Amino acid sequence: MKELDIKVGYQCNNACVFCLSKDKWHLKEFSFEELQKQIELFAESGGKKLLISGGEPLISKYFLNLLIFAKRKGIKFLIIETNGRMLFYEEMVKKLKHFGPIRFLVSFHFPNDKLYRKYNRSNGFYQTMQGIRNLIKHNCNFTINIVVMKPNLRYLKNMVKMLKKEGVKKIQYEFINGGTLMNDYEKFVPRYSDCVTVIKEIIKENRDIRITLNEIPVCVLGKKFKKYLAPCINLKKSTLNAVYRLMPAKEMKSAQFTFPNCKSCIYKSLCVGVAKEYVQTYGIKEFKPILKK
Repeated sequence: MKELDIKVGYQCNNACVFCLSKDKWHLKEFSFEELQKQIELFAESGGKKLLISGGEPLISKYFLNLLIFAKRKGIKFLIIETNGRMLFYEEMVKKLKHFGPIRFLVSFHFPNDKLYRKYNRSNGFYQTMQGIRNLIKHNCNFTINIVVMKPNLRYLKNMVKMLKKEGVKKIQYEFINGGTLMNDYEKFVPRYSDCVTVIKEIIKENRDIRITLNEIPVCVLGKKFKKYLAPCINLKKSTLNAVYRLMPAKEMKSAQFTFPNCKSCIYKSLCVGVAKEYVQTYGIKEFKPILKK
């Protein structure tokens, strides 16, 4: 299915140390007219799936009007990527319910206020927790997105317990990219082999919730767990970037990822590859092609 990722801008009410977009924080919010134009062109081309991200899209003054415009143009599937802080306001959640089916991807990476303040650099922990409760209260479709990195690796198991206690049913683990952390790369980015052990244990201990994994190579994860991998990058997806340029998914993939030792792997088409910065830092010894099922 054709998909468009509209980044309404890079402004955010957090200032995460590990943010992949922090080199774009200084850029102005995109104009409403340009966002409308891209949504209209997308809809006219037959597109039905719209992802609205940022920055933090829910703080944009255009946000609700964008939803109204998208629905008017026939967009059927809406996904909102958010840190969840604005969902603290129950009226916001109620307004969003009026737009019909929306899937929320809520970024949440630390289990307490102290760590949240240190790495997200805001006081948003309790707001996000209440936002999650409001989504549950109003029966919204949402997934918690946890970026796996060294600062939270030891807390991942406890986070699952905490989120399940709140009523969370879906969690996505996404391996940290680290492209904006080259001066502190090894401080934030673990080796795959160190984090997959923890993730496998989480999967085995939490069969009652839906767990998906993003950007972890099959050869490191193991064939037994490949069914938990999210679908590979949608090659029909385009992203409106910081300079109003639509970037096809294939172009973004080739710019960010490489495929070490992968030519003969039977799962190459299912795998996103490995971030180029990772290979530069840790090498390719972890990646061994899978030659047969």
